[in-house]
Amino acid sequence: MISDYFDKIYIINMRRSLKRRMAALFHIQKLKLNNASLVEAVDGRSLDLEEMKVEGSLQWDDWKQRDLTQGEVGCYISHVKAWNMMVDQRLGNVLICEDDIVWRPDANEIADRFMSEVPDDWDIIHFHSYVGIGSGRHNDSDRKRISEHVWRGFDEGGGTLCYAINIRAARFLLGKAFPICYAVDGLTNKLTSPERNTEYHGYVCHPFLCGFSKIESEIDKIFKRVN
Repeated sequence: MISDYFDKIYIINMRRSLKRRMAALFHIQKLKLNNASLVEAVDGRSLDLEEMKVEGSLQWDDWKQRDLTQGEVGCYISHVKAWNMMVDQRLGNVLICEDDIVWRPDANEIADRFMSEVPDDWDIIHFHSYVGIGSGRHNDSDRKRISEHVWRGFDEGGGTLCYAINIRAARFLLGKAFPICYAVDGLTNKLTSPERNTEYHGYVCHPFLCGFSKIESEIDKIFKRVN
């Protein structure tokens, strides 16, 4: 079962996203994720991006060539909050999910098979990605198949719906977290980027354990940028 492999499962949820919270709680019960808890997300509407720019904690996104929105920055800080919680609680590894996650009905069975095959040296595991395994798109051709359900990740940006990190990876991410200069998946991507792939080890699950909910995103509605 998924919950057997992680010290804690964090599900990031914004206080006002009641439909997503109820859906997340439903899946927690259905999949018997007994060690799961909700992490209150940072509401991007409460952030003063101009002030963050002035103080130096927020910069231009040189990858997307634009300023990040309040929603993106709030999402980013929410993941940083989860990493800090992990370190503060001295947890060895955690699974972090966003609240628009929809688990496959057989997610527990897939997790059992994947975790029995994944090398012990993992620092980050992607249980979902915008780029499908075998799709041939973007970074897919540079992934390396390890076993039936395990692929070595390569440049695994494009989504933080569901991923696991160990304490070493959490400390690395926190050390690189500020100033903010890209969306959160641009930071987690560093754990499988070509310039670091000999030091940190990232893997991708096949098939993915989950997909996206159709419940409307609050983050996508918080589109204000720096004036």
